[in-house]
Amino acid sequence: MTKPVKIMLTSLITLTIIGVTAIILLLYVDFNGSDDGERSIQDMAKHSFVTDEITTDLSDGNFVRIQFRIVTDGKSATNQLQEGEFFVLNDAVIQELTVLEEEDFRNNLEYVKEQVQATLNDRLTEGLVTDVYITEKTVQ
Repeated sequence: MTKPVKIMLTSLITLTIIGVTAIILLLYVDFNGSDDGERSIQDMAKHSFVTDEITTDLSDGNFVRIQFRIVTDGKSATNQLQEGEFFVLNDAVIQELTVLEEEDFRNNLEYVKEQVQATLNDRLTEGLVTDVYITEKTVQ
């Protein structure tokens, strides 16, 4: 083989390898993975739990019956909240809810969720509560 043919074959083989590698990367590598901070629903469900229904009075004399899904950043925080769910969790939530009014539950649910999240994070020694979802709510 002559030198120009060898150079041409080497160039074709190199370009083919680069092309195949690029195709494999585009098809099988997830470039939009968890780098953006978004969690999958499965991961959130795995590190969360639903509280029992909590009933308490409000500062304006009304009552609220509410249930939350608490999402944490890991298994240790979820376990810690579940182990103390019946007394520590309920105590923290009730203390936070009794200072609120009916209007907060009608027009300002984000504030309610933020307050519950902050209160629970203050009580945790491991991990964090990342999200609080209200799964049921009745104001009377």
